[in-house]
Amino acid sequence: MTHHSRIFPACAGLFALALPVAATAQQAGPEVDFYGHLNLGIINVDNGAETNTALTDNDNSNSRVGVIYKQALQGGSEFRLHFETALGFTGSSSINGSDDGLELNYRRTELRKFEAIYKSATFGTFSFGQGSIATDSTAEADFSGTSVIAYSSLQDQAGSQAFQLTGGGASGFDVGDAFSAFDGGRRFRIRYDTPTFAGFSLAVSAGEEVLASGNDDEFYDVGLTYDQDYGAYQVAARTGLSIRDSDEELLLGSFAILHKETGLNLAVATGRQQEGDASYVYIKGGIKRDWIAAGETRISLDYYSGEDFGVTGSDSQSVGIAVVQKVDVWNTELYASYRTFEFNDAGSDLLDQDVTFVGARWRF
Repeated sequence: MTHHSRIFPACAGLFALALPVAATAQQAGPEVDFYGHLNLGIINVDNGAETNTALTDNDNSNSRVGVIYKQALQGGSEFRLHFETALGFTGSSSINGSDDGLELNYRRTELRKFEAIYKSATFGTFSFGQGSIATDSTAEADFSGTSVIAYSSLQDQAGSQAFQLTGGGASGFDVGDAFSAFDGGRRFRIRYDTPTFAGFSLAVSAGEEVLASGNDDEFYDVGLTYDQDYGAYQVAARTGLSIRDSDEELLLGSFAILHKETGLNLAVATGRQQEGDASYVYIKGGIKRDWIAAGETRISLDYYSGEDFGVTGSDSQSVGIAVVQKVDVWNTELYASYRTFEFNDAGSDLLDQDVTFVGARWRF
């Protein structure tokens, strides 16, 4: 039996059940919300041998557009259709020093969400189609407000930049080989989220890759989230397990806390390959305050330490500092960051990489 024949019938059955429910909607008209953002910046990469600068889309939160159709149902339930796609600009994770021009090259993998969602007032939420699997954002609990330019998935900033050998020439490793948060993404899946109980919610999903050519990997995920307000503090925690039919099994999680009055915040993320050796810890400390009238100012400092990425015995380290300034009247965030990438593959002497990024995200 093929992958499609196992998963697609279950998804189609859920969708068929959702349609009659939608037909029982109350007379109140539907809502349609359009949204999106542009997030472009200038990145400068010093790989120890040479320096290059490029205008690029910021893959930490790539430029995108979306639309959500909402229809209220009887009993307080809701039916939604959600479409979201990236615009297809050259991204910061794909530039490599040789072909860095900002181009518009839309491919089907730019599709982020194309799903039907039924949210019950009592027994949870069912989702069907292209969208977030249950471990999406599991490594991203974070109150710093600087995730637009600095968060646990470091490879989104300079993933295709190759580490250089001390003696000259490119090594066989790039930033994407040496750094990962193991965070889940978006696939064609069926997903169920429980209602929230005392701050806890459980999600399970089963799906497969349908957009990337030549890849039909299946994904089975479970994720547990916790969000709670404790007066002066706000807390968020995530943990999840992702099983893929490529024999990869990932355990990951994150925790974040914010002191509301001072704006001080802390985030920690970690993950491990259950069937392999790679693991990491990511720590971020920050502060956010209304120091100027334009909007909130956010500052963070983070550190990443990974082991056994790319090859057994390797060591990956990164330190980054980020500043984000909100400009409320423009719905814009101005940002700047500086980050170092260090990688030791236990066999060759590799040069460090320094990456500077300045840019702006405008929401509409």
